[in-house]
Amino acid sequence: MTTYTDAVYENGILAKLADVLAVARARTPQTPARDEIDRVVRWLNSGAAMSAAMPVATLAALVDLVAEEFSQGAEARLPQPFMSQLALAAGDSDVLDFLGATSVMLRASQRDGARRFDDLPLAPWEAELRFAHLHAFAWWVEGDEYDSFEDGVLAGVASEHPYGCADLLPALIAECHAVLLLEADEASSAALRSVVPWATGPVTREILRLASAHLEDH
Repeated sequence: MTTYTDAVYENGILAKLADVLAVARARTPQTPARDEIDRVVRWLNSGAAMSAAMPVATLAALVDLVAEEFSQGAEARLPQPFMSQLALAAGDSDVLDFLGATSVMLRASQRDGARRFDDLPLAPWEAELRFAHLHAFAWWVEGDEYDSFEDGVLAGVASEHPYGCADLLPALIAECHAVLLLEADEASSAALRSVVPWATGPVTREILRLASAHLEDH
């Protein structure tokens, strides 16, 4: 039976953490998960709203709470999909030991500070979350409804006018700037283009120009 409290494990940050670590384990079974932990911490610290919604200390505490369930033999109460991902993430390690190591690494990563992209390149999962507005803009760039690329972008930029502009366009513009800052970082740019294939310099600059002009004009 699915309960509302299952969402704590299946739909939020704990599920995302388990998914990220499971993928990392499948890719490099013998490699510690610290790089992915550092990416999770970097993502959670990427903005004030994100940091307020889910402080790293809170995530580490949630992992500790899951470990308490295991230590008390109550893991049967946890949703099976989450348990399956957790087992994949732990690999050959004991799940309780893995959870303890994960919470320790989360706190250590937060204490050490965010790693730069030139030290730890963007991962595809991270790009999907960091560039969500740009990813959602794909319909206007890739669609064939308009006669030209510019017409499609203009339609996309104006699609939320007048009430949505103040909410959506500043975020889209910020992501465009972030894309351009990654141009010299080949590894991070490749991760971004695995999620948004058309996010090249020329395309991004044109979206940035047209979105900025719309805000200035309205």
